[in-house]
Amino acid sequence: MKLFRFLKDKWFYISLIIMVLLVVFVFEYTFSKLDKFTRHGEEFEVPNLVGLDYFETVERYKDDFTFILLDSIYVKDFPEGAVYQQNPAQGAKVKKGRNIYIIRTSVVPEMVKMPNLRNLSLRQAIVSLGTAGLKVDRLEFVEYFARNAVIEQKIKDEVVEPGEEIVKGSAIKLVVGLGNGEKTTNIPDLIGVSISDVKNQINNASLNIGTEVFVDDDLTENLYVIRMEPEYSIDTKVPLGSLVNVWYKSIENFDFKWYKYEKFRRDSIVEMWRLKKYSADTINYVIDSFNYILKHRKFSYDSLERLYDKTMIFIIRKVDTTENLDYNFDDTTFFYDE
Repeated sequence: MKLFRFLKDKWFYISLIIMVLLVVFVFEYTFSKLDKFTRHGEEFEVPNLVGLDYFETVERYKDDFTFILLDSIYVKDFPEGAVYQQNPAQGAKVKKGRNIYIIRTSVVPEMVKMPNLRNLSLRQAIVSLGTAGLKVDRLEFVEYFARNAVIEQKIKDEVVEPGEEIVKGSAIKLVVGLGNGEKTTNIPDLIGVSISDVKNQINNASLNIGTEVFVDDDLTENLYVIRMEPEYSIDTKVPLGSLVNVWYKSIENFDFKWYKYEKFRRDSIVEMWRLKKYSADTINYVIDSFNYILKHRKFSYDSLERLYDKTMIFIIRKVDTTENLDYNFDDTTFFYDE
């Protein structure tokens, strides 16, 4: 057929080959330029910049990265003008020219005026310090007729007068009165409390934070108290100013939401029974039983360990046979119904 006669023409095949090669060349050239433009496959590992002088860092790595300064802050006991935080973090794989966001330390610290805390209650003094951009260092208890009244304010062992300019964020030691009566206090239940709030709760209870142990390595906002020493008990009293040691665990490895739910159930049941005037023996038995379960459950996200937790139950018995307990006994499985 005349229609397909061109198939016998050798120039047709030569032209076809030339066209195919031309198309291949165009694609190869285009993608090679695209790879070069986007630096495909070309990666740099971000070095650890924290602690290095900011200007020296920019000069040293200016050919590899683009530095963007987000903020300058004062950090006590950290080199002045140094990189304090970086994003992306050390070890991240990025392309050449990637933006590196920096927070550096300032050379001149921000100053604030020391408030007058004398004769304030401990709670009032803690609030005043926070408002002024300061924090509590330690509580030092001394003989004085007014319990928890602030007698003196110090930085380390030097008295700081009201109105004196000090570095914002400074830690203030409070000298506080023991009072004439009982010189002991209850310890707070800190399990499940965030790291950002734990010191405040300890200080408000007229105590000092002791050793802090980090069970997990995680961001600060993910850490909560998993253990405390002395252990919490409603009847435990310790001398004013005593140390409370705490251990932190990550919310990634412990279900604090579930734990807090179960603790809320415990407190609700106990409060209900107190209002109904059940005997102290009965209430204490329930508290001890719930606390045993709270202490020994794993509160893990693992399905098998959660099933194991569910098997941990107790039976509420009548400690005082004269009481008519109308609590729902089926609810003593004490398990978070997800």
